[in-house]
Amino acid sequence: MIHGPAAYAVWGFFLISGFLMTWVLQTRYSDGWGGLRDYAFNRFLRIYPAYYLACLLGLVALVVMPLQGVNPALLNGQFVMPQNWRDWATNIGLLPIWGAGHLLVPVSGALGVEVGVYLLLPLMARAPSVAWLGLILSAMLNWQHGIETQTFAVRYSLFLTSFMAFAVGALVAHYKASLQRWHAPWLSSLTWLAHCLIWLRWDQWPWNWGLYFSLLLTAWVLVSFADRKSNALDRWLGDLSYPLYLFHTVMAVWWFGLFGMQRSLSFMLAGLVSTLALSWLVIVLIDRPLEKRFKRRR
Repeated sequence: MIHGPAAYAVWGFFLISGFLMTWVLQTRYSDGWGGLRDYAFNRFLRIYPAYYLACLLGLVALVVMPLQGVNPALLNGQFVMPQNWRDWATNIGLLPIWGAGHLLVPVSGALGVEVGVYLLLPLMARAPSVAWLGLILSAMLNWQHGIETQTFAVRYSLFLTSFMAFAVGALVAHYKASLQRWHAPWLSSLTWLAHCLIWLRWDQWPWNWGLYFSLLLTAWVLVSFADRKSNALDRWLGDLSYPLYLFHTVMAVWWFGLFGMQRSLSFMLAGLVSTLALSWLVIVLIDRPLEKRFKRRR
């Protein structure tokens, strides 16, 4: 996890997602059942078509790579062929019911957490008290597990424990106007980056309290940039973020054997370039055509 920042970024993404979904539910989908229907349909359109393509590529890799002497699980421990109906249901539905493991897309565990939260966010968007309740209950569950290095993996990855990141994002959306007094783009960004270096002095910090402290810093960064005007580059980076996340391990495994199953710089560059190329194709050939034709406009 690169001594913390990767974990901070994943929960940071959860926080931003909680903020954005709360904001759009309040401003675009606030007209009762019709709004909830369009919200659900648009979320499905954004997530599942590209995800199923990634599943297909992952399935091919899991069949072909072992024939070439490459074990995909060495790249990611969850990159394993589904073994039973629960594994297949988890891969097809993306709902965080039975937990992650034996995944066609080895990073889809966090995506399943995201999909599960989408079902609850309409409640948190209605009132800050619901978001506070979600935050308190999730924080209590984290505390029950114990804020120790040994429990990090559980606290970091489970649906109910990582829910607190989405709840913080929802609260930022509710209190956005009053939080603007803390607007400081440069200071918040530099502080977030400086926090990533604390492990140099206290190497256990990311795995106990660092993850939670990073939420506060990500919220500060979010408040500082929430009103920034977007441009075409922002749109492309936003569109690229999802397919890059989906395909980076699935693409990397094809290079894994060529580089002796070693995580070298050359391996990283080959995986990055090929993933960028595939992500661009997915945006141009799948995401934007589907959005143009089927998205419920509001």
